[in-house]
Amino acid sequence: MGFFTLLAFTPFPLDMTAHQVGVIFFGWGVLLAITSVWAAPILQRRFGSIPTVLVSLVLFGLDLVAMAVWTDHKGVLVVGVIVAGAFLGVNNTVITEAVMGAAPVERPVASAAYSFVRFSGGAIAPWAAGKLGENVSVHAPFWMGAAAVAVAVVVLAAGRRYVESAHAPAAHSAAEGELVAVADAG
Repeated sequence: MGFFTLLAFTPFPLDMTAHQVGVIFFGWGVLLAITSVWAAPILQRRFGSIPTVLVSLVLFGLDLVAMAVWTDHKGVLVVGVIVAGAFLGVNNTVITEAVMGAAPVERPVASAAYSFVRFSGGAIAPWAAGKLGENVSVHAPFWMGAAAVAVAVVVLAAGRRYVESAHAPAAHSAAEGELVAVADAG
C-alpha cells in the first residue's frame, strides 16, 4: 500500500505537467533498477534477507512520513519519490526471494499468492489515498502509506523465524546455487 500510495497519489500534490512527473518517476525507476540489480544482492549477502528487508521498509516508511509532514513542499515530494526507488528496489528483490524460498508450496503457487497479496494493496491504496486526500487532507494519504509500511515491518519482524528457517543454504536448488556462484564470480 505504501508504494501504490506513492505512485497513485503523489502526482496530485506535485501539480506538475505529465512530463515533469514522468521525469521524477524516471529517477525513481533508475534508482529502483540500480538497487534491485546491484545493491540488493550485496546487502542481502552482507546482512541477511530479513534485516535487509526490515531496514529497507523502515527507511521507506520514514520517507513516506517525510512526505506526509512536508506535502506542501514540492522539493520534498520530488526527492521522496526518487529516494523511494532505492528502498523499493532493495525490498522488491530481497522480499521476493525470501517469500519464494519460505513458501511451503510450489513456486508457481507461491508466486501467485504473493502477487495476490501485493496487488491487493495496489487495488485498495489508490482509491483510499484519493478519498483521504479529498476528504481529510493532502497529508493523510502519505500517513496511510507510512502506517501500512509500519504494519508490514511489525508482521515481518514477528514472523521472521518462519522465513529465516526456510532460508537454510540447502533450500536452494542446484541450478539456483550454480547461478549464485556464477553471479558471485562475475
